[in-house]
Amino acid sequence: MITQLALTVAGEQAEAVGQLLEAAGALAVRFEEGQGPALYDEGLAAEPRYWPRTAVIAFFAEPESADFAEYALADFAPVAARSMVAEEGWEREALKNWQPIAIGDGFWIYPSWIEPPDDRFAVIVDPGLAFGTGSHPTTRLCLRWLQEDVPVHRPARLLDVGCGSGILAIAALRLGAGRARGIDIDPLALDASAANAALNGVADRLVLSGDAGSERYDRVIANILARPLLALQPALTAAVAPGGRLLLAGLLADQAQTIESAYADFTFERRMEEDWCLLIGTRT
Repeated sequence: MITQLALTVAGEQAEAVGQLLEAAGALAVRFEEGQGPALYDEGLAAEPRYWPRTAVIAFFAEPESADFAEYALADFAPVAARSMVAEEGWEREALKNWQPIAIGDGFWIYPSWIEPPDDRFAVIVDPGLAFGTGSHPTTRLCLRWLQEDVPVHRPARLLDVGCGSGILAIAALRLGAGRARGIDIDPLALDASAANAALNGVADRLVLSGDAGSERYDRVIANILARPLLALQPALTAAVAPGGRLLLAGLLADQAQTIESAYADFTFERRMEEDWCLLIGTRT
């Protein structure tokens, strides 16, 4: 059984509470309408992010992790309800309110259980147990850049490091990249990426594995976190072909300078959304 915790917090606290729940071991966190009119991300009218009072629902595989989360939140945002959810189909319960997300001009991410209109360019995603629905600012930053870059430059080879649901590699292939490799240390992520590649008709152009091999790539994307980006600096630098581009994401704004300094072989452009930063590096 999966343990479900539900609590209601002020809208401006919702993301911090969600991050705390994830740090405590939540498999997934979703936000629901609590009270008041929806607060939308600027430019993303399809996706309400928070409400003045926002319900936060988290799912835990281990009861001990749920116990820890409940204890950690006791004084800040007490848990209102605790219940058990069957393991079969809990992912759908976790994502049942996920709606299509507008990424850029004419570019959408759709959950697999909603049919996109015939005239809309949409990447179809069923994340399963993997990270990556397009709702997080770092993912949106990467997707918008891919929408600008790939149709123009048609990179022949792309590497997605920490591919999660495969959303970035699959979007690049749909936008015109030649071939892609997605790598992840989580077997569930590789399974989700394979399933999503099939949903989008690109399975024959996406290789999935636990490592990048020795090939060099025209585009390397690592949407992970600052600490692993520092640890992976030698491998990521070596993976970028001469004249290639390196996208580093999963960073807060105050971490960007540290990462730029570590990747001395690149000159970087920064893009921001909320407090998150995307670094777009060109190999010098």
